Amino acid sequence: MKNTNMLATKKTTSSKTLGLTLGLVLSSVLISSMAVASGNAANGKTLFTGSKCGTCHGTEVYTSKDRKVKSLAALEAAVRLNDSKLNTNWFDEDVKDVTAYLNQQYYKF
Repeated sequence: MKNTNMLATKKTTSSKTLGLTLGLVLSSVLISSMAVASGNAANGKTLFTGSKCGTCHGTEVYTSKDRKVKSLAALEAAVRLNDSKLNTNWFDEDVKDVTAYLNQQYYKF
């Protein structure tokens, strides 16, 4: 009887540990994807409008079926790249704001 109780306790503990581990993994994935998506789209619009983003291309880059950006992470990377090219010197928060604006306005990831 004692061995049966120990086995049942081990199975319950294993199940709880597995459940907790899966929960933590899923939570971290959701939080990391939300972190990229977070940002103030209204401020992003102001930054975007005040920058030179429209001097090299029009909005067709964002709306084309053949667009290069296929994910939210890629969108943030593209904003960072263009921040560097245009020498806007945006802070990380600004990049996230512009990313949020472009996603809300065009990409809808």
